[in-house]
Amino acid sequence: MNTITKDFRGIVCPVNFAKTKLVLAQMEKGDILELFIDDGSAIKNLPGSVENEGHKVLSKKEEKTGGWCIVIEKG
Repeated sequence: MNTITKDFRGIVCPVNFAKTKLVLAQMEKGDILELFIDDGSAIKNLPGSVENEGHKVLSKKEEKTGGWCIVIEKG
């Protein structure tokens, strides 16, 4: 199992979801993606969109420095 970290803060929705899909497509089932995104539409839309693609959101944590950290397991 591998863990990949990506920082997509500053990237608008839905571009951040498209970039997330590209990263997940290159990963193996069970790998972990630690993703940093902005507050607002990104945190409202991206977790559900990822789950609709068959992946599992393991956690969502608001960062003290702004934005969110989402941990995703590739399905």
